[in-house]
Amino acid sequence: MEHRRPFISLPIYIFITLLLGALGLSACVPLWQAGGLARAWPVALLFIAHIGLYWLNIWQPKRTGWWALYYVAQTALIVTLVFVLHGSAAPSSIWGSFLGSAIICQIGEALGWWGNSRTALLLGLFYGGLGLTLLALLLDGAGLASAVGNLLLNGGVVVLLMVLFNQQLIARERAIELAESLERANAQLAAAAGTIAALTLQAERQRMARELHDTLAQGVAGLVLQLEAVKAHLAADRSARAAAIVDQALARARSTLAESRAAIDDLRRAPAPLAEAIRETSERFSQATGIPCQLDLALAEDEIDQDVAGHALHIVREALSNVARHAQATQVAIRCGAQQGSLELEVCDNGRGFDPRQERGEGHYGLLGMRERARLTGGALSVESAAARGTRVHLRAPSAPGGGAR
Repeated sequence: MEHRRPFISLPIYIFITLLLGALGLSACVPLWQAGGLARAWPVALLFIAHIGLYWLNIWQPKRTGWWALYYVAQTALIVTLVFVLHGSAAPSSIWGSFLGSAIICQIGEALGWWGNSRTALLLGLFYGGLGLTLLALLLDGAGLASAVGNLLLNGGVVVLLMVLFNQQLIARERAIELAESLERANAQLAAAAGTIAALTLQAERQRMARELHDTLAQGVAGLVLQLEAVKAHLAADRSARAAAIVDQALARARSTLAESRAAIDDLRRAPAPLAEAIRETSERFSQATGIPCQLDLALAEDEIDQDVAGHALHIVREALSNVARHAQATQVAIRCGAQQGSLELEVCDNGRGFDPRQERGEGHYGLLGMRERARLTGGALSVESAAARGTRVHLRAPSAPGGGAR
């Protein structure tokens, strides 16, 4: 049987002991005077057993079997003592005082152990009914009315005090539980804050890795291609063309340096519209590689969110960088448009192709970076490639974070 945590303190049990002990002493002394020890000691033993059960109740494990034994024993002792005292030489008021005190103690203890619960109510009704029944059996007339009135009055006062005390205790326990819950919540928040800090650091490291790859790595790769073109033109004695490419390389180096500083310092400048940025990127690509780039752009300036546009532009740059370094293509097509809240981007080439499922070695993070950027937009990236059939990089993303199709 589940029971409420007891709150009856030691002083209350001491009070019960003193009260019932005084009544027992008041009953046993007249009996001893009238008939000697032989008449007094049985009553004394009954009082000791009744009081002892209160103290034994504190230390016993509160199981169903114990509660049944306890209440049966206490009820039997109360009834026995009432009838013994009523028929003995003890003063007539002793048995009535004992009955009222014992009933009130039992009801008060039930409220203490079980709180303002149904169990306490049933026990209170039982002992209240027991007291009224015994009074009705042993008294009549005016004596019965007076005894019942005293029992109801004294018992009502005790019950009211115990109920109010229980309510205060419940409020206190709830306050303690709330404080413990808040403490646990604070601990969980602290742990969550640590986790968020670690994830933020990890995300920032990944972001910086992408930014450095998309600025330094791509910029240096473009410079290498331009320097190789300069070398080839100088070997063929085409100095004018070589000088033009050197000028382009210088411009590309300055642009790469500026982009790198912006990425490292986390600077943000107002970006150009996506269509214009793609057009400039394709022109630089064609100038550096000599590969023509066909554009099909259907974008309005305010259709695409800046963050989505930034990720899409980096995907275009990475795809073109891969074409320049690996594809051996002769033509590239870029298609980009927005409709019904979705951005559609496609970069195709007619190069030699590759196996997108093949693991790349360290230092080759282009596809990984493109997929990470697609995931950050809330979209999806697909890469289709086959030998002698070229490569198709396709991004579908919401035109604004949290919108469009997934």
